[in-house]
Amino acid sequence: MTDPHAMIKRCTRAGAVWLLWATVLAPCYAGKVKTFVDEKVNFANYKTYQWLPTKILAKSGIVENDPILSPVIKGAVNRELAARGLKEVAEEGDLQVATLALDSYIPQLEAYIFPVGTYYDYPTPLAAMGRYNREGTLAVNLIDSRTKKSAFVGMVTESIDNKSGAGAKKIPMAAEKIFKKYPVKK
Repeated sequence: MTDPHAMIKRCTRAGAVWLLWATVLAPCYAGKVKTFVDEKVNFANYKTYQWLPTKILAKSGIVENDPILSPVIKGAVNRELAARGLKEVAEEGDLQVATLALDSYIPQLEAYIFPVGTYYDYPTPLAAMGRYNREGTLAVNLIDSRTKKSAFVGMVTESIDNKSGAGAKKIPMAAEKIFKKYPVKK
């Protein structure tokens, strides 16, 4: 006959192994892109755009026109919009471009440490091991200047290594991912 305590230990260990693999592999699939497109809008009618202040969520709060990240964001979005035939103007653009960038630290559980031995009937973890992964999010909102409603909204979340400037290096790729879903192709 099978010992039920040994069976519980094997199931618990197998579950811990699956949990460990799931949490270790989850960051490998980062880079989620979400978009919203107003189906009633004819994007071929848009010829120009103007910028609203870029917003960066920093530790001190929301910062408008950050001297480091704003030029990178504007450059990346300008390239994507120009590739789709849109021209930047100082005022009275067909579209208004609003952007938001933020970074956050997401906890990741990596392992549970369970006691091993015959004295434990129902093993409970002694400790949990984990780390914090840094993620950055770029959101782009294209607002119809006439109706003041969003015509296109895109948001991408990417993992960022903790090196200085790593988030700024990923902004052009993030903008490209967002605009792959834009109704007017390059």
